[in-house]
Amino acid sequence: MSQTTDAPQLTIAPGLDEQVEEQIASLIRLMAVVDCKPWMNLDITMPQFKVMLFLWQGQRARVGVLAENLGIHPSNVTGILDRLVDAGFVCREEDAGDARLVVSRLTPKGESTLSHLYDSRAARIGERLTKLSSEELLALRTGLGALLAEW
Repeated sequence: MSQTTDAPQLTIAPGLDEQVEEQIASLIRLMAVVDCKPWMNLDITMPQFKVMLFLWQGQRARVGVLAENLGIHPSNVTGILDRLVDAGFVCREEDAGDARLVVSRLTPKGESTLSHLYDSRAARIGERLTKLSSEELLALRTGLGALLAEW
């Protein structure tokens, strides 16, 4: 007869998840205000930025896929892509599966632009991490690891 022992269940203090959520929201707001210069120097419209983010996440997309995900008409996407191509952020190429179709993807310039925006924020966080104790860093690593595992 085998015996199993259940791990003790930890009780989460009421409101603790809301407190952590508010701390994360405060951190995000603070980073947006303190480290806004790279974003302010970006000379693109919000729809153009959304297209770039979608392509960064998904690598390649046809106009119809972009239109559906952005909730706009395909003809509007075409104009947005034209301006991004002119600026060197996006390129168009034949779909590998069907030469009749065209897909858009970020160029190295587009990828590096988005990487720079987010990497600059990571660097700012890194500067602050050097001020934490080993115990604080370990606790943060554990908590962030658990949060990332939920994605």
